Amino acid sequence: MQERIYNTIVEHKLINKGENVIVGISGGPDSVCLLHALACLSERLEIKVYGAHVNHMLRGDESDSDEQYVSDLCRKIGVELYTTSINVKEMAEKMKLSLEDAGRQARYEFFYELSDKLGNAKIAVAHNKNDQAETVLMHMLRGSGLEGLRGMDYIRGKIIRPLLDIERSDIEEYCRKNYLQPRTDSSNTHTVYTRNKIRLELIPKVQELLDIDLIKTVSRMSELIKADSDFINLNALKEYNSCKRDIGEGQVGLDLLKLVDLHPAILSRVIRFAINDVKGDLKGIENIHIKYVENLILNGRTGAVIQLPGRLRAARSYQIIKIYEEKKQTDVPYFDMKINIPGKTHIEELNAFIESDIIKNRFNQKFYKNITNDSMEQFFDYDILSEGINIRQRRAGDVFRPCGSKGTKKLKEYFIDKKIPKEIRNNIPIVAKGSEIIWIIGYKINDKFKVTENTMNVLRLKYTKNNS
Repeated sequence: MQERIYNTIVEHKLINKGENVIVGISGGPDSVCLLHALACLSERLEIKVYGAHVNHMLRGDESDSDEQYVSDLCRKIGVELYTTSINVKEMAEKMKLSLEDAGRQARYEFFYELSDKLGNAKIAVAHNKNDQAETVLMHMLRGSGLEGLRGMDYIRGKIIRPLLDIERSDIEEYCRKNYLQPRTDSSNTHTVYTRNKIRLELIPKVQELLDIDLIKTVSRMSELIKADSDFINLNALKEYNSCKRDIGEGQVGLDLLKLVDLHPAILSRVIRFAINDVKGDLKGIENIHIKYVENLILNGRTGAVIQLPGRLRAARSYQIIKIYEEKKQTDVPYFDMKINIPGKTHIEELNAFIESDIIKNRFNQKFYKNITNDSMEQFFDYDILSEGINIRQRRAGDVFRPCGSKGTKKLKEYFIDKKIPKEIRNNIPIVAKGSEIIWIIGYKINDKFKVTENTMNVLRLKYTKNNS
């Protein structure tokens, strides 16, 4: 067994000489086997092995007994142990996660913190060949693509999986031969969890009905898929680097003309690479979100923006698809003040000011011909606005007629149509006359108040942020 684990480590270059290796140990057969085997191989591999245990506080005395067992085992085999206790149930309720997901997050956060403390140590987890088959089957039942069907990798970042070539039955035999007496987690027998249903019901039933070794069959399939997936990803990465345009920190631009010529299998991966570069991971990103971006690339209009999970956005311009993360904004205090005409009005809440003056219109084309919507300077028919106007936050009942449109629209509907994130809507200043909007600053003016050939007096408004 130790020789097989050693060969896996060497073949897949999981550990380098002189590295520290943290073993996540629950007390169950898999992690106990891994810890014991790596401790025995540590001199040969020239590594230092540490144990890391998280008490999830879910099973009362049983959880405490697991922690005591792990502590006794580490002391017996001479491995330094780090432990922590985390109320996973409380964490799951607070973060609206399942117990499984909360427990996984708690463990990995602890492991990564410990890795940094121990000099960027590798983190060895005890996933085995059975776990791999269960993972692939679970992804298959969810309709996953190649990335899901390839299963878990031997190495991903700091995480290594030295037991992926070992079946659970061999692990249990190893524990018996070495008198390790691992603990049994009672929750592993609860078929309320999807993975347990696959392990305890689906796999045995399929093996009984078809008389096949499903673990070996699925593992073989995942290895074949992994090779094909690696080849496609390698070519997709080349295309991504060719399409990528640096447009600023925290965002990625992709050449639109190159994207539209890519094969769909490559395009979807290029989009994932871009999202990963911006976000740092692909958590919460599902196939439907990739399809949204693909549709923006192939069928979207210039200026369109789509929302992705969290604050992630994708925007289309004439030549670029931009993937970026919307900066989190804190709502400013409510403001509503009369605009000095002519003069300068300071909006303290926005750290900004708005300038105004009145111009006698002598049919100057720039006043009424195709003013850019997002310009911070706009022109209006002052004679229609003679009663005075305010700059303020949005409020219920706001309506306007977008420039170039025939009908009125509620401000809320306009924001929804333009996919303007909810978290920034209160921070967009509005120039208004009562509940009738004159100008959504940075977005659109009201068609009713635009300058025409018949306008006698033009009101010029210019909005400026003090830090711009």
